[in-house]
Amino acid sequence: MKVARRGLLRHTSVLLALVIALSSCAGTGPSARSTSSGDRTVATETLARKEAGIRVLSWNVSHDSPVRDSEAFRSIVASSGANILLLDEMEPTVTEQQIRAALPESDAADGHWYISHGSSGGRQRDVIVSRMPLEPVAEFQGILPYPEASLQPIHDGMAEAGFQHPKQSTDEGIAVNGAIVQSGGRRLLVVSFDLECCGSLPDGWEEHKRNTEVREIRRLIRAVLERTPVDGVIAGGDFNLVMTGLPLVILSGPYPAPHGGLIAAELMHVDSDRTWTWDGRGTPFPSRALDFLLYSPGSLSLDSGYILDTEDFSPAELQHWGLAPESSSTLSDHRPLVASFMWVDSVSK
Repeated sequence: MKVARRGLLRHTSVLLALVIALSSCAGTGPSARSTSSGDRTVATETLARKEAGIRVLSWNVSHDSPVRDSEAFRSIVASSGANILLLDEMEPTVTEQQIRAALPESDAADGHWYISHGSSGGRQRDVIVSRMPLEPVAEFQGILPYPEASLQPIHDGMAEAGFQHPKQSTDEGIAVNGAIVQSGGRRLLVVSFDLECCGSLPDGWEEHKRNTEVREIRRLIRAVLERTPVDGVIAGGDFNLVMTGLPLVILSGPYPAPHGGLIAAELMHVDSDRTWTWDGRGTPFPSRALDFLLYSPGSLSLDSGYILDTEDFSPAELQHWGLAPESSSTLSDHRPLVASFMWVDSVSK
């Protein structure tokens, strides 16, 4: 989301309503929770890799941050200890080779990096990176079109707003990518996306476009779950909730049994109750939560998580990782979400 964000950043009470709505539609399962700085303590680089299970970093990288400052990008990814990266709003000119060069080095303990580079979304592509093997998903391959019935209201709204080539925006497809991660004999469907930004009206074309995009993403997830065995689902990205919370509710489900629905991981900045993921400081708009990470609570348990911001790092952590307090903000106006998950039956054992 660019700093020149249009529209009213309002409806601050929507998140509380979403927590209730998502919990009711998700079926049984553990509640989302956040953790403090103990989750990100940096005694050694091997801390996170020793943690069993799945550790996800979801991040709007603002087009080219892996190339623009690969050293800082690499250090932030390394500090998170993530073994799955969901990177949205990636510039299509950023190549797989450049992404691989910006990742922490692989070794025998970590495993090789696998990369799935999405091709839909025009200048806002989605890239999935994993230390565990990735399986391409046919439903998310190629340019993923908007439903024909949704196009006219979107094009009319864009033309009225002064866009000269509204059709180009939809011709580039929905910004989403999906893959199946092979996690310890389990099949984990991971989805990364970036929804339409901005908007000043709850019934404006921007909100209509967001809702259209997320309905299509939900339809594609359903199609994968109906076609092939999947043990769990994680979906993360930039929802751009500048008007209503409906896109978050739509993506929550329902989905075919046994998955039922998804719930959002409730994440906060370290040692605080701040939940913003987009930094509005220096703009006319307040900082707020625009990025979310959803998961299937029937199969996955949220073990810990936080919103990563180098401004929250201690001096020792900054020195250890070779970062500065402003490293996060120079890379992107969004902050990464970091969350650790365990398979539910592994927890019960």
